[in-house]
Amino acid sequence: MKHTNLAAFLLLAAAPALFAHPGSPRVSNVVLRQPQPGTAVVTYDLDEDAVVTAEFVMDGAALPAKTVQTLSGDVNRKVPAGSGRSFTWKANEDWPDHTVAAASVRVTAWAPLAPPDYMAVDLRADAEAPRVRYYATSNAVPGGVTNRLYKSDVLLMRRIPAAMVRHRQGSPATAPVRGNNETAHWCTLSKDYYMGVYEFTEAQNTLVGGTRTSTPSFVTGDESRFYPVTSVFWYNNIRGDGNSSYVWTSPPASASTIGKLRTRTGLATIDLPTDAQWEYACRAGASTTLYDGTESGYNGDGLARAQALAWINSNASSHPHEVGLKTPNAWGLYDMLGNVLEWCRDGATAYSNADDVVDPVLSAPQFMLRGGSFATSSYDATCSSRNNAYGGWNSSGVASRCGFRPMCAIPAED
Repeated sequence: MKHTNLAAFLLLAAAPALFAHPGSPRVSNVVLRQPQPGTAVVTYDLDEDAVVTAEFVMDGAALPAKTVQTLSGDVNRKVPAGSGRSFTWKANEDWPDHTVAAASVRVTAWAPLAPPDYMAVDLRADAEAPRVRYYATSNAVPGGVTNRLYKSDVLLMRRIPAAMVRHRQGSPATAPVRGNNETAHWCTLSKDYYMGVYEFTEAQNTLVGGTRTSTPSFVTGDESRFYPVTSVFWYNNIRGDGNSSYVWTSPPASASTIGKLRTRTGLATIDLPTDAQWEYACRAGASTTLYDGTESGYNGDGLARAQALAWINSNASSHPHEVGLKTPNAWGLYDMLGNVLEWCRDGATAYSNADDVVDPVLSAPQFMLRGGSFATSSYDATCSSRNNAYGGWNSSGVASRCGFRPMCAIPAED
């Protein structure tokens, strides 16, 4: 077997211009060496705390990120400022049977307020530190975004580029599928945030000690782990402690699923998305009823387009399905439409008549449920459709339809 031959190069790197901020962290004194055949060790200096990622270049071309999987040390994580930071790549494991004449490495420092696109959080109790990892692209995510690891043991989140983007929320009166509580208005979110790539699953809920009110009967054995958690409620278990007087403005109870998720991950801002955050993330830039730029419908081609993106009552066989089997939106989020209704953090109040609302948070006795479900029609599986329920409503007919998708504020780590 041939081993990768790594010749040392020096390459200075800074954060990409797209993410540059005044006072962006800087990398210097980058050195790549090969202490033994097939192993690369990179050292560098960092002038302030930053998230650090790396890209290897061999024979004049960047090595595909999905090929560089065995990285360890001060990379793909938040790294404290200092000199002599280092990480290791086991090149002979990732790229065997190749001889490479030369190699260089591009080390990128990302400001905590402008982190990489993907954040992966290991939910296992015995996870190795650091529990939180970052990746610049979907290809860099170990094993690929669709790996079942991210439907079970690891919570994978995607950065949503929302900061100061003026966008339309709701739907125009001419929309082919529309409810009476979708008044179109302009909205601005002041900050980017991370959003779960998948709906929170049965496996993830079990790992953090979350509770639910029933077990799935539509699937048996280990496969149920990869299905969205259902029968969860705002008061009862997601944010509250089961006390019906628990009000919407309160922080999550420590005994709630979100509270336990914060404790397990160390990320103090993990929560449900607001109604506005959910819709912005769902649309991914689309202004149509469906996030792929097309229009939904009650029948014909419109219904077929909805079914291609969502598990709804006409194609789901009356139960949810494994997360991530339908086409994602432009930001790589799966099942934003259909499968299970997703709870939002804020209330079900009607939209304000005012335009250009910044960071809206709504207050009401009931809470928003978004995206439609396996039990609802194409009418509810649109980017703008808004359903609602009392946070502790435990009707068996509604229970099986309710799940959630976590979000996390940026910066994610203190």
